[in-house]
Amino acid sequence: MFRIYDIDIIFNETQFNEAWIDPHYEEKHKGSINDKLILMLLNCIHETLHLPQKEGNNGFKYYELDIEQDYKLYRLILVIPPNKSYIGIRNAYRKKYDEA
Repeated sequence: MFRIYDIDIIFNETQFNEAWIDPHYEEKHKGSINDKLILMLLNCIHETLHLPQKEGNNGFKYYELDIEQDYKLYRLILVIPPNKSYIGIRNAYRKKYDEA
C-alpha cells in the first residue's frame, strides 16, 4: 500500500502537493533508503525539468532520475498520472558512481 505524504514541489512546471511512496524499495534497499530520505531527494528536483523515459498507454509518465545527496548517488523511479494529482515514487535505491 502506498504511503502518502504532503509535499510542496514543482516538477516539470507542475505543482505537486502529494507524494505517493511505493514501499517496494524496502524489499532490497531498506538498509540504505527510507521515506524521509526519499522526501529529501524529491526536494532536490524542485523546479527542474526532465523528459520522461517512458509514457504508458494509460497516460502515466515514468522518470528515472539520478540525484546526489551527501556525496552519495541515488536513483528515483517516478511516475506521474495523467491528471497530475500526485508524484509517485515507484522505487528508490543507491547507485555506484560507475553505474551512472
